[in-house]
Amino acid sequence: MTEALSFLWPGFLVAVCLVGIHVYFGIHILRRGVIFVDLALAQIAALGATVAFMLGHPVQSAATYGYSLVFTLFAALLLAFTRQWATRIPQEALIGVIYVVAAAAAILLIDRAPQGAEHLKQVLTGNILTSGVKDLAFIVPLYTGVGLVHWLLGRRLSGVGAFVWEFIFYASFGVVVTSSVAIAGVLLVFSFLIMPAAIGVLYATTFSRQLSVGWVTGTVASAAGLVASYFFDLPTGAAMVCAFGFALALAGIAYPFVQGDRRRALSGALLALRWGGSLVLAASALQLMAAPRADQPLLDVAEFAAPSLRNLYFSKAEAVTFADARDYAERYRIEAERLNESEIRNRSQGEALDDYMVRRISSFLKSYGEMRKGEQFVMNEVRARARERVRWIAGPALLVLALLSAPLSWRQLRWRLPKIR
Repeated sequence: MTEALSFLWPGFLVAVCLVGIHVYFGIHILRRGVIFVDLALAQIAALGATVAFMLGHPVQSAATYGYSLVFTLFAALLLAFTRQWATRIPQEALIGVIYVVAAAAAILLIDRAPQGAEHLKQVLTGNILTSGVKDLAFIVPLYTGVGLVHWLLGRRLSGVGAFVWEFIFYASFGVVVTSSVAIAGVLLVFSFLIMPAAIGVLYATTFSRQLSVGWVTGTVASAAGLVASYFFDLPTGAAMVCAFGFALALAGIAYPFVQGDRRRALSGALLALRWGGSLVLAASALQLMAAPRADQPLLDVAEFAAPSLRNLYFSKAEAVTFADARDYAERYRIEAERLNESEIRNRSQGEALDDYMVRRISSFLKSYGEMRKGEQFVMNEVRARARERVRWIAGPALLVLALLSAPLSWRQLRWRLPKIR
């Protein structure tokens, strides 16, 4: 645990700084109604970094940052002009045009680059896990300066104003986005900006409270994403984006219970769950009857949770064959994991393996993988045959169960015959 904390702590501090400044801008962006301006500016910054990359500059260099900043300030100038055009064309449409053109231009540039795909992945997801004290030393003074400018100018930047104030707002925002994209990537920067701010706006009315709620939820979501990426060996940026999305979804589900009529919200949630369950049961029943050999997600989940359900439609011979194939598949999986762990242990302890041992381990792993796939094929075939045999019994039974679980009364279900006069 100590090792995990020491590894994650620098990235978490950087994430807290990003949350702090982006939630502030996010609330202003939501008030202005230009939700995707962050994506547009982030993509423009990524385009500048791509140009620097094509010119031979390292990704994490001052030259790359300079290119990104110049491109972003030019985009800020365009965005300041779009407010004047918004009387004829919605500003969000023009922001979308900027984003699409910037993304297409970046793809055109990296199409022929030797490491273009890796650069594109780096631009989209970033690598916040590898950030540290050096990044903090750069972004803390920068974000403090931007915050000071907004505090001094006050209301002139808080709402829609003249061209010069629009340019200052978008330029300061562009400076923040340029630095954060280099650390966190386009997708994570958008998550920092919109999702915690949306939660803050949802649960609070005053700006200070919205800011506080956004800071707390953004910090918690960042920590959850970092921890999940470490313990489950996931891409850090993608894990944090999903953590922010989960936090927003959870906040949206909880809102009627926290801010509204709890009894009515609970009744609505139960009604939605019953309808959802009924529709899933009906769809599974129809799929089982029409295509018994196709994937059956509901039945697979039910059998995974309660393997004894297979005994309801497996014959004795099918049950024995399925159990044998499952045991052999598990044995091959364990053997493959044992070989992998042995190889990793030898490499970590400095005991280099010779070419013969490497080829032998690779051959065994390939053999175990093929044999496991064969046993899984047997399991799937046995299960498909059994389901095909009972589909006209299990399918109608599931339909009846779906009908009984639907939130409908008998009066709504029965046929209404025309009255004969």
